[in-house]
Amino acid sequence: MLKRINLKSELVKSVVLLTSGTVLAQVISLGLQPVIARLFTPDEMGELGYFLRWATFISSIATARYEMAIPLPKNKSHGFQLFRAALRISLYSMLAVLTCGLLYSLLGERDLEFQFFIIALAAASFGIIFRTLGTNWALTNKAFKRITASKITESLGMNGFRIFAGLLGFGVPGLIIATILGIFSSAIVFILDFFKIKGRDEFQNSKKKQFVLLKEYKDYPKVNLPHVILDTGRDLLLAILMKEYFDIFTYGNYDMSFRMLKIPLALVGGSIGQVFFQRCSESFANKQAIYPLLKKTTLVLTGLSILPFATVFFFGEEIFSFVLSERWSFSGEISEVLAPWLMVNFIISPVSTIPLVIKKQKIFFWLGLLGTILQLLVFGLLPYLEIFDDNKLNYFKVAGWGLALFLLFSLYVKLVLVKKADVINLKH
Repeated sequence: MLKRINLKSELVKSVVLLTSGTVLAQVISLGLQPVIARLFTPDEMGELGYFLRWATFISSIATARYEMAIPLPKNKSHGFQLFRAALRISLYSMLAVLTCGLLYSLLGERDLEFQFFIIALAAASFGIIFRTLGTNWALTNKAFKRITASKITESLGMNGFRIFAGLLGFGVPGLIIATILGIFSSAIVFILDFFKIKGRDEFQNSKKKQFVLLKEYKDYPKVNLPHVILDTGRDLLLAILMKEYFDIFTYGNYDMSFRMLKIPLALVGGSIGQVFFQRCSESFANKQAIYPLLKKTTLVLTGLSILPFATVFFFGEEIFSFVLSERWSFSGEISEVLAPWLMVNFIISPVSTIPLVIKKQKIFFWLGLLGTILQLLVFGLLPYLEIFDDNKLNYFKVAGWGLALFLLFSLYVKLVLVKKADVINLKH
């Protein structure tokens, strides 16, 4: 399989550049995680995870998904106009979040803790938004070094600030503030670049062009936005359900397990996915087949996933207890039973943007909805019915194997649709 990969190809060079920075950023995070895990309890990390679920949900819908269209126009000035338009939409969204949240706080006589949560949520969400917009603009310009610098800066900043907060005993508020500072340390490279180029003649603000472009790419809010509401809304609902039916301790352990098992995706899959989307968009627009690229990427990711996920499947509890301390042993148990699901997720996540390229978002919206229903049934209906009594781990077992099988079916559908799309695209 490896012999088929051209090591001198643009795809491989881009992946290596992005991956090298991502690997360094994740190595920094991994190296500091044992320290952070000893400074904060599963309950405190659970509260942070709950906060981040809200921030992710808000930031993913605040731009109406127009950030995904930034790399698509052949004219770079059009891409930057989309950048401007998405940024303006997000500013209005953040203003709405702040206004509604603070009004609810005042009318509902909520305490200062809730007001802090709302203000921090708006700040974190906007930082994530600018980082995402900047990343997509950098992809348009193939400025992979800028993306790499952003990832390394975030890792150093966020983990450093968290350790500082832990040593001073700042608890959950300290964790949240440290996370916000880390997000903005990542976004700063894109913020500086934005203000550097926005005054150029070809990038001057044009509301007329923005209106035309927003209309041209209207499928993103119409079709892709429901997808992301489904995905991030599901994660948020899962957090709410786990707090309701289990406890914040269980959610904190699940969140740690989920983040640790996502590391292979962050190390390799994320970088491959960014370059894959750029290459697929470009190839499909130029009437070139993208099925071979999809197939090769899937095979490479399958090969890369076997060893790390098999290790966690058999030795998860021992690894977590040794690396993070005994207080995280339950997180290791959860990792063992979720490994099959997250292994398949690692394989398909980098190619999840394929529906955008072949314009089959509606089909995958319904598939995503089905997957969401399955997860909500496992962590909502089953605990409500007390199917497994007090054995919380059984719920995670059902989720791990059930979702792994579902994602394999989703991958098969994706391969079939891309093959058909290539045939149609090459005829025109």
